[in-house]
Amino acid sequence: MKDLRTLAQQQKLHIQENPPGQGGLIVSGLKSGVNQVVQMVNTAVPLRRELRVKEEDNLYLSVAWCILVPNESWVRLPKADNYKLERGNTANGIVDAKGTKWNVNLEKTEARSQTSDQVAKLKRLENLPDFTFPLYWDSMDPGENLKEVLLDPQSEEYRTVLKPFRKTVKRTVLKIVRVQNIHLRRAYEAKNKHISDKNKLDGGAGEKLLYHGTSQDSLDSIKTGGFNRSFSGKNATAYGQGTYFAVDASYSANSTYSRPTADGSKSIFVARVLTGVFTQGRSDMKMPPPRSSDQPHNRYDSLVDRVDNPSMFVVFHDDQAYPDYLITFS
Repeated sequence: MKDLRTLAQQQKLHIQENPPGQGGLIVSGLKSGVNQVVQMVNTAVPLRRELRVKEEDNLYLSVAWCILVPNESWVRLPKADNYKLERGNTANGIVDAKGTKWNVNLEKTEARSQTSDQVAKLKRLENLPDFTFPLYWDSMDPGENLKEVLLDPQSEEYRTVLKPFRKTVKRTVLKIVRVQNIHLRRAYEAKNKHISDKNKLDGGAGEKLLYHGTSQDSLDSIKTGGFNRSFSGKNATAYGQGTYFAVDASYSANSTYSRPTADGSKSIFVARVLTGVFTQGRSDMKMPPPRSSDQPHNRYDSLVDRVDNPSMFVVFHDDQAYPDYLITFS
């Protein structure tokens, strides 16, 4: 605009803005001067659009505005609307990835559909230079590494965690807590990429949600430092001397693994586990065997109780599993 005003003064042009809501300018004066203004605007508009796109791209790497529609999961908003929310330019609303238009109340961090009475939640996640927040996590304060989030029993996330647990365990669930540990999750994601790259032709990282029972005195240690395989042998070594994870919650809920407290309550972790390519385990195995004699350093990623239909997985790297949720029941 500064260059445009300078040109208008030089060419003795008159520039008037259109009424609010219409946008644009009315330029009057000698034809040569008006043509120069048109040329300047035609050049500036694409440049501004290009600059805006770059700003949106850069912001998208560091800040994630997400929307949670009832009975669904958190999803990211498109880049343009992510930018609008971050800048507070929401007078005309936003549009989600499905094309639904929403009016925004930033004070309440919520959005209301422009075509129905549906109300959705909004949240802002600020990524770190070396860590991208999972979309289902809550935001964390600068310097905060561990956060425990008590799930709302009415939330879709709570129901999603509870459903597979209920298939084999009919006990009363007292609470479900989400564990947000940046250091552990960062290491887990790096391991995920490593195994995925290694197993490109063999099914990738094979991430599974499995169960791990433990005693009350180990809960804080696992939430803080993860699953430490140096404790292997404490409860089971039948299929290898690593960390054990069960397919069915009922196995981990057994008092041998999930030891009850004085009030009778128990706790088991729902863990994300990178099972990768697995093979039959044995009690004397301190690590998985090589996948072939030609490549002795290319080992299996995990061991199982039976290859055809595993009910138990054993892993040997601490960053190969992440304690996603902690279920407490009685």
